[in-house]
Amino acid sequence: MSDMANIPADPSAVPPNGMTVSGVEPIKILIIDDDELALSVMRKLVEAENCVADVSSSPQQGLSKLPENHFDAILCDMWMGDMTGKDFYLQVKQNFPEYQRKIIFVTGDLASETIWEFIEERQLPYILKPFSRPELRRKLREVVGERLDLVQPSKPGKQSWDSTERRRHRRYVIKASAMVRRKKWAVGGPDISTVVNASKDGIFFTTDREYRVGMEVFVAFPYTGYNDIEQEGHVVRIEELPEGRRGVAVAMGEAAEAARTKFECSKEDSRRNHILVETSERQITPWPASKVERPEAPRAVTEARRLAEELTDLKDAHDRVLDQRDRLAAEEAHIKRQLHELSTAKSTMSGIVNDLTSQMEKLQQELAAGEETRFLATHDSLTGLWNRAGILDILKRELVRARREGTPVGVLMADLDHFKKINDTYGHLAGDAVLREVAQRLQAGVREYDAVGRYGGEEFLIVLPACQEIPVKHAERLRTLVSAEPIYTDDGAISITMSLGVAASRSDLFQPEALLRAADAALYRAKRAGRNRAESAAPEDAANGSSAAS
Repeated sequence: MSDMANIPADPSAVPPNGMTVSGVEPIKILIIDDDELALSVMRKLVEAENCVADVSSSPQQGLSKLPENHFDAILCDMWMGDMTGKDFYLQVKQNFPEYQRKIIFVTGDLASETIWEFIEERQLPYILKPFSRPELRRKLREVVGERLDLVQPSKPGKQSWDSTERRRHRRYVIKASAMVRRKKWAVGGPDISTVVNASKDGIFFTTDREYRVGMEVFVAFPYTGYNDIEQEGHVVRIEELPEGRRGVAVAMGEAAEAARTKFECSKEDSRRNHILVETSERQITPWPASKVERPEAPRAVTEARRLAEELTDLKDAHDRVLDQRDRLAAEEAHIKRQLHELSTAKSTMSGIVNDLTSQMEKLQQELAAGEETRFLATHDSLTGLWNRAGILDILKRELVRARREGTPVGVLMADLDHFKKINDTYGHLAGDAVLREVAQRLQAGVREYDAVGRYGGEEFLIVLPACQEIPVKHAERLRTLVSAEPIYTDDGAISITMSLGVAASRSDLFQPEALLRAADAALYRAKRAGRNRAESAAPEDAANGSSAAS
């Protein structure tokens, strides 16, 4: 660190009582950044503008300070941990709308299209890193307004750059270094140069690098490292020194702005080395803070304030339009999410329905296959009637119910006459056709709750539950129905007759085997009596059944 003991103290420091030297309430600035180095630099820059700085290392910490404090402006970094500057702005807008127009975003990157659109649409002030003190001052003035000028200390009249009086009173013989960084086209990093003379408005240093009049630079002086505050500078004079070195005069701060204006307005070649810096002789006298308007304010000032108020109203209206657009966009996004969820649910449900449909079809096929298997297990494949096992099972169930309810069960044992002769004469295919037709005629001739089964070969067993009529009447009706018309086959018309044996259950005859023996014995008598007839079983037939001859 250089010896700066001979340089006077900065008169712009804020007094301990919280009031500026001009008697105006100090401007309070809240600085939010998660980078400690950036916080330190911005704090020094803010305090250099005679403002009070309050720092927060996170957006959440900054938000917690807003209810209990009054800040005139907020410097907020755009990229911080879990919460971006955009998120911070939306939180402030929702919970602290009075700070909505007091935020200045600090960022080193505007490459993000969404962030740039966010700032551009809302016309939010921002400043790019790295920035100088004059850049910060201009941004603060946009937010704070004329108060920033009022808190600045009064400055004595200034002499010109080469004034003998100014040199005598405001030049100091020092031994220090300054870090000079070219604002544009920087090559090889900053220039660490030996300072020969310095004042509040500029420095004169020696270097072996090339500079040109009008070049814009950043100057950190006294040089204390990268943490020091940079100020904008403007090269106003270059002197050629021995041994290839150059003396460079740089105007800084407000003098740099004046020098830049002079340089831009000058008709002289920028390579000439005699552009001088003129500083104002007039001292700025701030108006008392208690007065809203200066007495006899010019009409232009009043008009400017009116336009500023209209601009504020327009910005508020613009914000409301953006809010409405954001709400509509959020609703649209919500609807799109719902539609997407419904579409996904529909696809999922379609998949489930398809799976269930496939499973149902498979189950139906299995059920049909099972029913077919069960049908084949209990029915005759040729005639479709109950098979022997099926019809005997029905007989057993009906006898149990008849015994319980006290109702009789009739049993008809039917046999086609001379069926072997039909097979021998017309063939087995014709015989099968005869059996199918006889089965259909028998099925058509019984009641819907009667059961007809193929007992074996050309024999049929008919079970008549709750048979109140004499069973032989049923037998005669069926015999007549079967033999009424010939059966037409591919081999010609075949006449057929049928003999039947009839038996009925009674109190002493409820065993299926005994009942079948009785019907079989009656059938045997019908065959012996000339066929094509029905015979009833005698009481003794239950014990003496015999097979009927065809």
